[in-house]
Order: sequence, then structure tokens, then C-alpha cells
Amino acid sequence: MLLATSGLLAALVVACLLPVRADSPDDRGDGRASVVIPRHVPTPSHRPRTWAFLAFTTFSGLVFLDWQRPSLPLAYDAAVRAVAVAITGDAASVNGYVARLNAATVFLGAAYFVGLSLVVRATIGRRLLMAWHAVMYVAMSILTQALMITAGLATGWLVGPFSIEATLANLLIGGLVVMRLTFTTFALPRATTVPRTRRWWIWDSIIACCALIVAIAAIVTTYAFLSERPNLSSQWQVFVPLYAVSLLFAIVCAPLWLLWWVTRRLPEPSGERPPVDVIVPAYNEAENIGQLLSSVDVAAQRYGGPVRVVVFDDGSVDRTRQIATTSVGEFRHASGQVLSGPNGGQSAALNRALAVTDAEIVVRIDADCLMGPDALSYAVAWFADPAIGMVGAVEEPRSDRVTWFHRLRALETLYQFRFARIGQSLVDGVVVIPGTFTAFRRAPAMLAGGFPVGMNGEDTDLTMQFGRLGYRAVIDPRIVCYEDVPRTPGEFVEQRTRWARAGIHVYARHVPARSGLAGPRVWYWTLRRGFAWFSLQVSMIAPIFMAELALTRPTVRQNVVTAAVVYLAAGAIPVLISLPFAVRHRFWRSLPWLPTWFLFAFLRRLATLEAVITLPVRPVRPVRPVRPRRRGAQPRPDRAQPVR
Repeated sequence: MLLATSGLLAALVVACLLPVRADSPDDRGDGRASVVIPRHVPTPSHRPRTWAFLAFTTFSGLVFLDWQRPSLPLAYDAAVRAVAVAITGDAASVNGYVARLNAATVFLGAAYFVGLSLVVRATIGRRLLMAWHAVMYVAMSILTQALMITAGLATGWLVGPFSIEATLANLLIGGLVVMRLTFTTFALPRATTVPRTRRWWIWDSIIACCALIVAIAAIVTTYAFLSERPNLSSQWQVFVPLYAVSLLFAIVCAPLWLLWWVTRRLPEPSGERPPVDVIVPAYNEAENIGQLLSSVDVAAQRYGGPVRVVVFDDGSVDRTRQIATTSVGEFRHASGQVLSGPNGGQSAALNRALAVTDAEIVVRIDADCLMGPDALSYAVAWFADPAIGMVGAVEEPRSDRVTWFHRLRALETLYQFRFARIGQSLVDGVVVIPGTFTAFRRAPAMLAGGFPVGMNGEDTDLTMQFGRLGYRAVIDPRIVCYEDVPRTPGEFVEQRTRWARAGIHVYARHVPARSGLAGPRVWYWTLRRGFAWFSLQVSMIAPIFMAELALTRPTVRQNVVTAAVVYLAAGAIPVLISLPFAVRHRFWRSLPWLPTWFLFAFLRRLATLEAVITLPVRPVRPVRPVRPRRRGAQPRPDRAQPVR
């Protein structure tokens, strides 16, 4: 029975991984600059599918708590008990473990899978296949927890289904099932065809592995009290571990950030001033294009070398071209030209601008941003090292249009760019150099095919391609660019939905199972992104479930209050890390808005959900019988395809 249980769990794990490994049949592009997949479906402003998802999870939470015949928690406990007793034959000891079992975490995951199957735009057959992942998730959880009980009985160690190790294993199971659902349900880009010529920087992987081991040890130690007997029946063991993924990321980055500051060697500008080309894609940017070009001219003055600006007007219907032409004509320290063409999207505009450049160093900046005065001077200095392929800046919100989103975005960027990505730079783990400011070598960009057209996340994809070609990406904290920030909740959720969809697209192109390893940015940070999809969505359901517990279970209200405090504290880890940076860099006006960070974080998670809802869904293709071929006959091109 032990072998059968272990084998069945292993088979389900393989069933989750195989679709991730298989290349996408939906992308008719070339695997480089061209991605040809069905377009996403825009979300209506009133977001009916999102509200339907939240309503379903609310209703299912009440059913889980109050439905008595059968009681869902008791049915789950009985299933775990049956498997564990079949393996061990020790019913009394198994009952002691099962009595402390809590199925709430499993419920949150199952509710997510079923809720998603109800709100996506798909046929009944596809919805049923999506809902089947809830069954797979519950089955894998039952098998895992039964094996945990077996291990606890055999060794005497506290590794039962109530331990932090079991909860982390449950999160890993959820991540595997989410990846299977994503790669079998949605139309995604194919794997990249850019060759992997990266040499092995062994110290990158060694240092990243050490930081990961330290982080896991810290989390297990921090959550050790969950295994203490007074807490075994509380809600701590349900909600706190949901943030293990985000905590893991922060704790991994902490030692890397410290090592970066201890060993940092920021190159200083030298007497050499190689030519630099600046490319700017613009679509209906009349409001800001003049200010951007003025800031580039100031940066060119500080740089002192030849700077040429290429603005590509991507079919704007406002005065973008006229204002850009006037601003380029007023340059005092740079030169430039304004090109125009029919609207083809941001990536197409970037590629058209890149095609007319000839400098070895190119800087890409978005038209709604402003360039810092020393950006070119510091960025170009990095390229004296032939291993450096891409340099990024620290993003800060522009101060000329201030809203609540600007205040919270300032705290977010402090965490991301002055802490996390600086730490990632130490081990070449930066996944994305944002398009708000990207300095890069032209030759590898052309070898990679430029910016991919037809998918979201062209800046992330190019960063990943540079890593495959053997170039490092770094963030320089001395370089600052100033970005525009959405001003309304609708604009903010739409932007983050686009970013989340970009993460899914790029993940499909570069997941290790398809494209191989290319340093820590792939084997850790790219994989972490895939597993984080599950924890992000489940943690969005958790507050609803906690409120239902408080209303329906008077005896656990104190525990729910405690869990709510921890829920908020764990979610606030990024903003707490950003506090000293806010003081250091004089973002005082953002500090009074700290109590509203949780609403900001909830909107980000909502956007992640909407990104999944808007992805195009594959049709269900029935299996057609394949007739045996006669000896010597050629295979037919319409050979049957398996159901996905």
C-alpha cells in the first residue's frame, strides 16, 4: 500500500509536469520575434466574471463550514484516515493525527479551481476539464497527508499533516496543479528558439542556493510554533503559510542584497563616450512626449557623447508626431528623428526604431516616462564589461501628477528596485529590466530577433533572451527614471492585468521544462513565479473565508482575529522592507498611506485573477481513432491529437 500510494502520487505529479514540458500547439510564430496566438478578451469595466468568482467562493465557503450531510471537512478527514490506515494498519495512532487535521487550506485551493472553471469563457467540456483539476488537487493532498502520517509514525518526528512541512508541500501541490491547468487550458506562446549559449557562472548558482537554503530554514523555524500543541487546532496553521511564497522571496533576497552592498563595485563614467541611440515608441503621447525628449536632452548634456534619439510614432491620432518633431528640433545636445507608421503595437514600434539604429549601445524608454539627468552617464559605464548585456534603472513615480496610487507605487518601487532586484543582480537573477528604462547591447538584441510581437511582456522576454545568450543584467541604484502611474482603480487593475498576463506569456516561453536552465533567473525566480500563481489566488480568497469563520464559529473568533493580524502582517512584508528606503530617499508623504497598503495589494491580486480570466481558452479536441498504417505507407497529416 505504501508503494501504491507513493506511485499514485508520483504519477499525478508527472501528469502535472508533462503538459508544461510539451510545446504549445497554439503559437504559429517563429519562437523568437513573432508570437501568433489568439488575442485576449478585454475585461468589461464592471467586471462581471470577477464578481461572479468572488460570489462563488463566498458561497462555497459557507457550504464548506455549515453543510452537515455530509460534512465536507469530516469527509476529507475520513479519506486521509482511510489511506493512512491502509498503509500503516495502526488505526489508533492514525486517529490521533487526523484529529488535528485541518482541511481549510485544501478547501481554498479547490474553491479556486472550481470558481475559475465557472467564470472563464469556455465550452461546457472545457469547464469540466478545468474543474477536474480540483479533484486532482484534493486527491494529491490526501495522498501527501497520508504519507506524512506514515512518516511521522515510522520516525517519531513531527511531520504530520498539521506541520509547516505539510503545508508547504500542499502549496507546492497547488502550484503544480495550477501550472497543469494553465498549460492545458489556455492558448500560450511556444518555447523560445533562441539558442542557449550561456556559460556556467557557478558562483551565481552556489550563492543563490545558499540564500534559498537559509530562507527555507528561516521559514520553517518561524513557523515552528504551528506544530506546538496549543496551536494545532487554531487557524494559524491555515492562513499564515499561504504567504510562504512571498516570504520566501523576501528572505532569499535579503542576504543577496547585503552581499551586493558589501561587495558592490559600481563602475564610474570614464573618458570614453561611445555613441548611444535612444529609441522611444509613442502612441497618443502628446501629453508627455515633449517633457520626455527634454529630459533626454538634459541627460545627453551630462553624458557628453553622441546621442541620437529615434521616436517612432505608432499611428497616433493626437499631436504626438508634431510635438515630437518640434522637441527634437529644439535639441541642444542630442540629435534625433521622428518616424511614423501604421499602428502595430509597442513591440512593432520598438523594432522599427531599432532597425534604424547603428550604435552598439541602445537605450529604450517609454514615452510616458522621464529620464534621470545622469542615466546615460552611469548606464554606459557598465558596458565596459563585456559580460554585461543589459542595465536597468530604479523606477520612481512622477511627482507632477500625484494620486493615492502614486503614494503606494512609490513604496512598491522602493521594495522592488532598491531591495529585491539589487539582490537579484548579484547572482544574475533579474527576470525583467522594465521598458521604462533599458540600456542594452544592440547585437544580441538583433540576434534574439528584437522585441517579440504578439505577446505581452516584451521587456521581460528580451531580458530572458539576453540571459540565454550569455549576458548579465544589472540594476544600478544611481540611475533613476520617472514613470507615469495609473490614476484610477480601473486604470490600475487594467495595467496590472496586462503585467500578470505578460508573466504567464513569458513563463510559457522560458519555463525550464521547455527551454532549459539559464542561470538562477530561470531555475529559481522563473519557477517561483509559476508556483506563486496558486498562492496569490488562494490568498485572495482567504480574507473572505476568515470573515465567514468569524461569523459562523464564535468559538474560534479569537483565533480568526489573530490569523487576520498575521495575514495583514505577512502581506505587509514588502512595504515594511521599503520603510527605511522611504526615509532614506525622502518619500515621507507616502508613509501616512501605509494602512491602505492592503487594499493596494488586494487590487494587484484581483488583476492576477483577471489576467487568467482574459486568456484565450483552447477548444476541446476529441480523440479520433487512428487507423493502423500499412507497411510503407506515409503518416497522414491529420493524425489524431489527444484531449487536453
